[in-house]
Amino acid sequence: MSRRGVAGVLLLAFATGVGVARAADPERAAPPPSALQHPGLHPPLLEEPKTRPHRTGELDCRACHLGKHQGVVQMYIGIGGRGTPTIPSHMFQVRVECIACHTTPKADEGSAAVVGQTFRPSEQACLTCHGDKYRGMLERWAATLTRMTAAVAPKLKATRASLETASRADPKYTRALTLADDAEFNLRYVVLARGVHNVFYAADLLKLANGWLDEATALLGKPPIKTDDRLVRGGYCAILCHEAARVTQREAVTFAKLRVPHVRHVTEFGATCTSCHSAETHKAVTATAATCSACHHHPQNERCEGCHRQQAAFYRGETKTPHATIEPNVMSAAVSCTGCHDFGRKHSRAAVGEKCLGCHEATYAALMSEWTTGFDADVKKTADALRNAEAALARARRGGRATPEAGALLKDARAALALVRSARPAHNPLAADALLQAARARAAEALATLGR
Repeated sequence: MSRRGVAGVLLLAFATGVGVARAADPERAAPPPSALQHPGLHPPLLEEPKTRPHRTGELDCRACHLGKHQGVVQMYIGIGGRGTPTIPSHMFQVRVECIACHTTPKADEGSAAVVGQTFRPSEQACLTCHGDKYRGMLERWAATLTRMTAAVAPKLKATRASLETASRADPKYTRALTLADDAEFNLRYVVLARGVHNVFYAADLLKLANGWLDEATALLGKPPIKTDDRLVRGGYCAILCHEAARVTQREAVTFAKLRVPHVRHVTEFGATCTSCHSAETHKAVTATAATCSACHHHPQNERCEGCHRQQAAFYRGETKTPHATIEPNVMSAAVSCTGCHDFGRKHSRAAVGEKCLGCHEATYAALMSEWTTGFDADVKKTADALRNAEAALARARRGGRATPEAGALLKDARAALALVRSARPAHNPLAADALLQAARARAAEALATLGR
């Protein structure tokens, strides 16, 4: 049976009381003492309850009193919303009943004897099982979901207004309308079914609604609605749980063999938890190389220097090397990295060359190709000179000759060539040319030293 099918069976059990032992019913077999673990945690029934037939002439309350908690139960189970898989509440997974959390009587005993009793949720129920570190957790959940719905609601209102004025003949109209309808359903569901019954499922529904409304707005050709939706986009994990539970984030983590500044991605770069982690499976990493590129190589990201420090320093003339004097590229004060690099399209030398035309005349279109082609030849020429000198050094050492001077010269030549290759010549052509000349000069000097 599928997860959703299982959830449906469990929902029926919750709605009808089947499968949940109640000590107050004398006709139900008592559970073994070892099963009494929690005021709302019970084992399966040992036998089915006996049914009592409805007596003729007796009032049938169901004619007026309809079951009104089905939405709440579905929220608790983690079903009923749109666009997300079944995400059961952790409390539901261990079979915690409603009465485990709803412990505070709403009516006094005298009134309850006549009209029945309803119980409000109590934070003390949380503390009884989870300890004092959960103090304030229920209030935090409610407040956070309120902030999230407040971020989504203006988007829904604006999208509805845009739909009223949009042309129904537009092929994008139907898709935008569907997205708005689904977003409104999730928003309404979280509010009416009380998202605190399954806070992470509720947050996921709001995250989807927020994204759908952004997409609908774009389809209708309207500017994005500005709200503080960082929490909705996936920053809710830390607020709902991690901070209160005093979970300490790792400063850095390893991803794809790279050390990634984990905390800085959240505190400085604006990443949210679900940017890289699953909203359904705790701690599961969903990020891929494409996930990283979507942010790092986005046309609006101008923080290239965070990763490409060596290239940026070379461009700005900040590279420190004893092999040549590095002056800033003449364009460094006026043109940022994204002035030449656009990863929104296939990134080639030709594409970079086309960016020159944004400021320069058409004759500059071929300049990038000339630089790169010319430097490809210079780099090869330098590498060949270095290779020849290193071969001579190896022969001298095999012959038993001590060659410290030549070795030091070739070490300098290798460092200069490596710097040009990693920093890329086009970022600073004059500096690259000086370094390559220095590398060839040291290789030649080393070769001459070995010939003496």
